[in-house]
Amino acid sequence: MREASTATAEATAALETFVETATDALASLGADEATLSNVEAAGDELITAVTAHQNRVEHLEDRVETLESELKTERETRAKEAAEDRKRLSDLETRVDDDTETVDSQPDVETPSDASTPGVEPPQTPLEDVVRVPEHLVEESLTANQQRARFIAKDAHEYTQQVPAGRAIKSSALRRVLAAGEDATIYTETVSRVIDFLDDLGQDAVKIRESQQGERVVVFTDAFVKRVVAYQNHRQRNTVVTEGGVTG
Repeated sequence: MREASTATAEATAALETFVETATDALASLGADEATLSNVEAAGDELITAVTAHQNRVEHLEDRVETLESELKTERETRAKEAAEDRKRLSDLETRVDDDTETVDSQPDVETPSDASTPGVEPPQTPLEDVVRVPEHLVEESLTANQQRARFIAKDAHEYTQQVPAGRAIKSSALRRVLAAGEDATIYTETVSRVIDFLDDLGQDAVKIRESQQGERVVVFTDAFVKRVVAYQNHRQRNTVVTEGGVTG
């Protein structure tokens, strides 16, 4: 920080000039050596204190610049990842549509339409599209954290608790669920990214709140959970085994 260093040097020089002027004035008035020494000592202490303060300011300014640079980089990275995620989901939707058309073209396989099946509504959020991704496409089409978000959303009715706004799960509980599901350690950053995916893909159906203890809480609307449960039940009832695998 060249400007801050210059300001520090100027402030120090001004104080030194002031102390020198003051001691000269006292000497001309006949002040004894002890008084002059005390004034000089007090001036030196003041200069030291000002210099230390300016050094702290410079350090903080440097730190702010570093954090601003890191924040800018993080934002650019998140924006790039978000764009890649949107493209990946778009490609995935195309693949799912193609896969569905292939199944529908087979005369010996009956595939009930979700839209026309009682109790099953079309997906209303990208998160529901992700929930409905066929299992054989999940691993190759979704990132690890998107798969984790799908894992939570798919069975939200089991992992959440009823609250006035819908069904909620705290970040600590979400972490335990993921750890149990993968039988592995789940780190705080991973939990944060999963929550971000749920928030982004869930749109109006998912809200992120904060508990009184400052813990993030994911809240799914009742309507979202009902749609997901209805679809899951529908798939279980209408699973048809084909030579190519299992479809529903």
